[in-house]
Amino acid sequence: MSCQQHLTSAESELDAGRPHLAIKFAQYAVTEEPDHQPGWELLATAAMKAEDYPVAIDAYEHLSLTTPIDSESRISLAIAYGGIGRHSLSKDLLMAVATGDPTAEQLLRIAAGLEAIDEPELAMEACRQAGRRIPEAAEVHYQLAYYASKCGRPTALSESLMRHAVHLEPQSLHYRTGLTSLLIRLNRNAEARRVIDRMIPERLSEITCACCVKRFANLFFDAGDLERARLCAERFAELSPEASTAAT
Repeated sequence: MSCQQHLTSAESELDAGRPHLAIKFAQYAVTEEPDHQPGWELLATAAMKAEDYPVAIDAYEHLSLTTPIDSESRISLAIAYGGIGRHSLSKDLLMAVATGDPTAEQLLRIAAGLEAIDEPELAMEACRQAGRRIPEAAEVHYQLAYYASKCGRPTALSESLMRHAVHLEPQSLHYRTGLTSLLIRLNRNAEARRVIDRMIPERLSEITCACCVKRFANLFFDAGDLERARLCAERFAELSPEASTAAT
């Protein structure tokens, strides 16, 4: 197969959600043509999707030898460095991009990268900067809530930020799940049920967090809503096969 044929296969595998196979085909492509920049770019993208950070780093570093890599790639490279424990280098690269002119979306990625290397205060500041660019973006408020919690800010602040995210995007199951889980931890079960009530059972199949579904099962069981408790328990068993096996 030619380099282009390998790349076409790599793109197909990546689109199909199989990044590990995409890596293999992209590697075949750059073996055929070592100076083929699109091949290295696709290899880096697939490796980041697969969280294969050593391969991603090698691809980005190879690209940087021939041409300056863009901000998106620099953020990805920094996250990959963080993923292999090179936290100082990751932080330096992320801050270098942050002090340039990043987009709001890039700032959110920078924030996530900083939090991953245990820099929650810097993550929170990057998220604030994103909020100045897109003040009515629900994701900014939701991420700020998470970073505020990691920084030890009052729980009331995280709750307020989460509630605003839900207000901005009331159909977001992700935001409602997060707020519900927070309220359960605060023993405010009646409020928690009101937040998630409209989503269960219609969108129960969309929830992929086993721990969240288990919390909801207990929430409905304690309220005497046995039917929804049962449905949540069944969804939990689907997400955690080992739990259902242990129960038999």
